[in-house]
Amino acid sequence: MNITFTESAVARLTPSLQEPGTFLKLVFDTEGCGCSVNGVPTLWLESETAAGDLSAATNLVPVYYKAKDEIFFEEHMKLDFNEATKSYILKSNNQIYNASMSLVDRRAAAHRP
Repeated sequence: MNITFTESAVARLTPSLQEPGTFLKLVFDTEGCGCSVNGVPTLWLESETAAGDLSAATNLVPVYYKAKDEIFFEEHMKLDFNEATKSYILKSNNQIYNASMSLVDRRAAAHRP
């Protein structure tokens, strides 16, 4: 998987990624969606990666994801940031995965500013 970050996404994410031991994870979040194939792509800030996580190539930092979630995404995607809505947009040439994606800080309390 390859994810290209736009300039606005890089500018918005960089401060959150400055803390050593911070990882960016793309999650197909199915919590509360009723079924494992109904989910919402979400970005998480994590303080560690999980065993078996895969890494997407990017123009910023590696983005980790679960191998089982790979089926829900395309090989080439773009991550943008919309200043008006203060949210991220994950898209490809074929579709928009999430037009108002959140960045959820799931790091351990010691990593939070």
